[in-house]
Amino acid sequence: MAHIQFTDELIREYLLFRGFGSTLKAFDSELKVDKEKSFRVDKIIDQLMQTINNYDFNSLRELWGHLDSHMFTKLESHFSPGVKKLENAVLKMYLINAVVNNKTDKVMEFFMKLTPELQNQSEWKDWFVLPYIKNPEENPTFSLHFTKHWQDTLLVSLHNFLASIFQYMPTPTLLHFEEDANKISKLEQRNESLKNRLALLIDKGSESSVTPCQVEPPPHLLDDFYIIAQENIIDNQGKSLKSLIRNMGTASSPILGRKDNSSGKKRLGSVSGRNIKSGHFIET
Repeated sequence: MAHIQFTDELIREYLLFRGFGSTLKAFDSELKVDKEKSFRVDKIIDQLMQTINNYDFNSLRELWGHLDSHMFTKLESHFSPGVKKLENAVLKMYLINAVVNNKTDKVMEFFMKLTPELQNQSEWKDWFVLPYIKNPEENPTFSLHFTKHWQDTLLVSLHNFLASIFQYMPTPTLLHFEEDANKISKLEQRNESLKNRLALLIDKGSESSVTPCQVEPPPHLLDDFYIIAQENIIDNQGKSLKSLIRNMGTASSPILGRKDNSSGKKRLGSVSGRNIKSGHFIET
């Protein structure tokens, strides 16, 4: 959520423009102690590690309580076991760091303040003997937590968990200002590009000649006028074909070149040696 910092600057600019000096001063003061660090995961992890390295148990509990009340409690119920496991792991890292650096007083302070809360949790039942064990890093119960691999794995898991929450958590409308502005800008650029392409296509179309072509209308648009026009075309084609056949006949043709010598009457053909006259068959 890097754009949150941009939004914070917009709010500061607006408050300054409106002359809300007291509000601006209070806003800047709260930004300085912002526990969520503008929802920057790396900054939150650094803040947690700072409280652990400084053995600041109260600040550690206050920071985790803030994250829990503002974000973790708003998650669905099936996330609760994972959140509790991460919290216990962070507390164990605090203890391990105090033991490694021989901060016995910090270890005792930890158990004095949290015993009422932790004594009923099975995960912590073996940890109450930690202040009284020599070389706990060699004890099978605690040895894993002293390794760098366990500590690095915890930080990576915590980082991924917070990043996932910040990515999918609902955000106010004001935080979408920059995103919406970028979308509008991209749409305007694309619209301008399409307008330029359309203008080029229109210019090219006006310069080129268009060759007409015959397009048959779809069947559902045929009407009587179209059918009549088609019949005229077929009739004209038939006449042209007859004319072509007539012109092909010459005097040397045994059939087409034959002339009728009868006096103005058409000669009737013969069928199987019979003459046809007045609709009757006459033997020849």
